Amino acid sequence: MHVTDAQDVRRVSVLKATGLIEATIDPAFDTGGCYRLAQAALVICITDEGHAEIHNLRGRSSTDLPVPKTARAGPEPLDYLRTIERSTFPLRVQDPREIGCVETLKQAGFVDAAISPALAWKDSSEPQELAVIRRITPFGRAHLARRTK
Repeated sequence: MHVTDAQDVRRVSVLKATGLIEATIDPAFDTGGCYRLAQAALVICITDEGHAEIHNLRGRSSTDLPVPKTARAGPEPLDYLRTIERSTFPLRVQDPREIGCVETLKQAGFVDAAISPALAWKDSSEPQELAVIRRITPFGRAHLARRTK
């Protein structure tokens, strides 16, 4: 499903950050080359965890359903948020898997971050992205606080 409404893109970002769906979120650049909030997203599928949550919301027990953990290439965005919770900001991120988490968390409104387009650095022949997390937003902090209770 292709989503272009700003509120829907934000909802997709939150669902992706929580691991309930698989989606790609198109980065948006203005003419000056600055990163800004995305204006489109493509929902690929509901994850096993998403299906289990749907069944829970409908009043069925998730223990009745087989919910295998899917193998993922990198950290989950919310796990990554918990990892950086006590970091000193601004925080530079160069790992491509972690940058994916930063992008998802930024779109969900959990972090204030800037993500550069892929550039070729002097010490590497491959283009690399760089993300700088300025802070975890109050919305992100509130989410972390809810998870500890």
